[in-house]
Amino acid sequence: MRTFRRQISPQQVFESGIRISISKPALQKSMMKQVKIPENQIYNAYLIEGEDMALLKSAAMEFTEQLLCREPAEGQGKLSLYASRGYESRTAWEDSVRTRVRHHEHPDMIEIVPNKPEEHPTIISVDNIRDHVTDTVMVRPYEAAYKVYLIEHAEMMNAQAQNAILKTLEEPPEYVVIMLLAVNADAFLPTILSRVIEIKAGERDVRESYAEMMQEEWAGEFLKLLSEIRFRTGREILDFCTHVNKDWKVPVGSLLRFLEIILRDVLCYKSTSQTELLYAQDEVNVIVRMASALSYEKLGQATDDLGRMLRDQSFNVNRDLMLEDFLLRLRDTSI
Repeated sequence: MRTFRRQISPQQVFESGIRISISKPALQKSMMKQVKIPENQIYNAYLIEGEDMALLKSAAMEFTEQLLCREPAEGQGKLSLYASRGYESRTAWEDSVRTRVRHHEHPDMIEIVPNKPEEHPTIISVDNIRDHVTDTVMVRPYEAAYKVYLIEHAEMMNAQAQNAILKTLEEPPEYVVIMLLAVNADAFLPTILSRVIEIKAGERDVRESYAEMMQEEWAGEFLKLLSEIRFRTGREILDFCTHVNKDWKVPVGSLLRFLEIILRDVLCYKSTSQTELLYAQDEVNVIVRMASALSYEKLGQATDDLGRMLRDQSFNVNRDLMLEDFLLRLRDTSI
């Protein structure tokens, strides 16, 4: 199996041999319902990127079902897998595989999530990767032809974790398939990106994404803080950052996406004075106040700072300090 990075857009997938089924009338709700890996087109590592983690996970699970139902390459065994495992038919074998995958009980499917989610859900540590990936890859599959690793919110791997998994990506056993599910490919080290097949599921509608986030308590409080940022003390900003990570447990990708939408609206209004172009239609007054308080130069600095945060997600950076630094700089640049 080959191991290298290739970006695949929905327009290219039929040529690449990997198919993403997208229903255009309901694009936002069916971004990635199906991934099909045809014969002789299986790779060791995939990066599946998109904003809706639930849809990415659903697609990855279907992909996993397909992989674990496949027979070994010709010549690797005389008996079919289903016969060697004691099943009377291929249908019975495949039904068993799919049922166990959906119930997260298949021995050849290993799922990795951020460690200790009840305490700190924003990091996949190097120990997590070592315990579940690098220390287990040399153990051959128990019953399938492949051994599949699903890493949910893979963008939360810090630099040490990415370097640990890099060794596996460089020389993976032929039976290993690693799937990185992520909302932001920019969080990965270039050495990781060079060794994966990248599938972009596309972006959700911005208005829908914004409306969904505004249903959460943290988004309303964040918007209030941004609108009053020049009047907030350092202690108030620090307390907010603590709430974000410790109490609300906001995924860093959602937080940065929200910031991106708001800064876009502020720049849009400052440039055009047209409120109908804004995504935050229910918070026009906030956008107008921020546009008045920030010069073009300061907005440019804020967007540069946001870009740095997007890039730094994968490094061993304290999330509280990263957000606090951004907000303090934004406060100090306000008129």
